[in-house]
Amino acid sequence: MYRKRKEALSISPHLTMWTITGLSFSIIGIYLFIRLSTILIEKKPFHFDGIVIDNVRSYSSPAMDGIMLVMTEMGSKFMLGLLLVISMIWLYVKRKDKWGVRLYFLTVAGGGLVNLLLKSYFERERPNVNRIIEEDGFSFPSGHSMGSMTYYGFLIYLVLRSKQKPLTKVGLGILLGLVILGIGISRIYLGVHYPSDVLAGFIAGIVWLVICISFLEIIYFYKGNRHKLTKRTNEKVEISQ
Repeated sequence: MYRKRKEALSISPHLTMWTITGLSFSIIGIYLFIRLSTILIEKKPFHFDGIVIDNVRSYSSPAMDGIMLVMTEMGSKFMLGLLLVISMIWLYVKRKDKWGVRLYFLTVAGGGLVNLLLKSYFERERPNVNRIIEEDGFSFPSGHSMGSMTYYGFLIYLVLRSKQKPLTKVGLGILLGLVILGIGISRIYLGVHYPSDVLAGFIAGIVWLVICISFLEIIYFYKGNRHKLTKRTNEKVEISQ
């Protein structure tokens, strides 16, 4: 009995791989964010900001303005909130995944709170040139970038964890990844964020996303093992009867 319980509770290769990968991404992400924030606190210029802005704005046109306005709306609080509610309902109704629903909410809503705290701490003013739209609040890190990373990033995770065909998973993952990237670029194009804001938003979003997904993976792991242990116990009882 002890041996069976030990086998059921042993760490799976899948969880081990995820833990190592997630930990590595988190450490790298935290390091990069600290580097960016240190430069900002020391009031040193981000040399790549001007280069990226010039390159992005070189594609300026009325048609591109419209595309970028649509892309930035995909990362707005309203749109992410609406999509989050739809996703949570789908998870609960289709998969009966209560923990998935909870962690999806924590990932996106918690990420938004973390972003507000970071903005309040760094208090970086937004760019004041080439603005196509007006935005209030501080700039670093980009809320649209961090929010899109947490929401669409978690959606990518759900796709990869689904029973879809590998080619479908790859296709959807790339598509959602392009949406995240497009939202970040739109913030630079519209003149409401520096590229360093967007990069910091992506990094902070990845770190928070990995933390939340890791927690969910641990829950799935122990729930699965508990189910296996209960099933074995019931089978043993049935055999003895």
